[in-house]
Amino acid sequence: VSFSCCGRGHRRKHYAAMKSLSDTTRAASASRPAPAARRPAVVAFARAQQEMGSEGGMGRRAILAAPLLLSGTVVIGCSPLARAEDAVDAMPEATSSMATEVAEPAVEVPKVSAVDRSKLKELTDPILAYRFTYPIETASGKPLRMTLAHEPEKYSSAAPLTADARQRIVSSVIDFKNFVTVSMSVGPAAGVLKDVPPVDWKPYDVALTVLIDRSTSRTTNGQRYALNDIESAARVERDGIPYFVYEHLTQGSPTMVERSKETYRHALAVSAVRPAMDGTPYIYTLNMSCRQDQWDDLAPLFEESIKDFQLIPTTDQYIPPDKNPWLFF
Repeated sequence: VSFSCCGRGHRRKHYAAMKSLSDTTRAASASRPAPAARRPAVVAFARAQQEMGSEGGMGRRAILAAPLLLSGTVVIGCSPLARAEDAVDAMPEATSSMATEVAEPAVEVPKVSAVDRSKLKELTDPILAYRFTYPIETASGKPLRMTLAHEPEKYSSAAPLTADARQRIVSSVIDFKNFVTVSMSVGPAAGVLKDVPPVDWKPYDVALTVLIDRSTSRTTNGQRYALNDIESAARVERDGIPYFVYEHLTQGSPTMVERSKETYRHALAVSAVRPAMDGTPYIYTLNMSCRQDQWDDLAPLFEESIKDFQLIPTTDQYIPPDKNPWLFF
């Protein structure tokens, strides 16, 4: 009997303690703001992020956690979502002010340094009436020993790139030690461009046609194909003349620097068209290439040279490409 009475007394004490704890918890909960009053701070932050667009948007977890990160508050325990919600509940005023600040972030635009023009050298050819620049130093300051491998000459006496002699190198500058090449080639429109007016030419078609016409690779049925991978192609107009700019990759041969069989050359090219005496469109192409590991150091200068390339007005020294095309002297 005494054991039973002791058990009932113990249960009464435990019940009283639990009731006191429950009353304390309800009182603490009543002193906190209602959920309806706390939620707009997070909703306003979410709407501000949605108005920034899909690129600048954030997920729900990031939206709830952002005020935490900005305020410097650290919460330990539970999931990231729960920790963020608890922190927002604990500091509604701070969350609201921080949400207002984050809604309109300040974006810094990086400054782009202009290319040093002293690293470029100009070449002008009045015979075929064109002008371009080529790098004599890399962006990092490494000097290039650019040698004039092919002096500017007329189309009829220029070295052909293939057996059909359509595309011919009319001038070129090469750094033999660093394997940097800048070449100027001229040739009549071929392939899909032959029967299409130049005004309707597409950048990719121009790039592919020029690269195929320069290639010596052939299929089993004798058709020529290009081993180049065209990265991009675009058309721009300068002084009413369309210029087709394209970037391409090609597999190279092992060198003293790169002995691996898997070597690649990265190139940037630009093509422009000028009619010959009989109206046939001839494509003038400036191609600048280097080893893949040199690309980052030379790409800014290549891009500047591509912008400089232009077909200049003809003078009395101009010799059309179709004038005596087989006269080699």
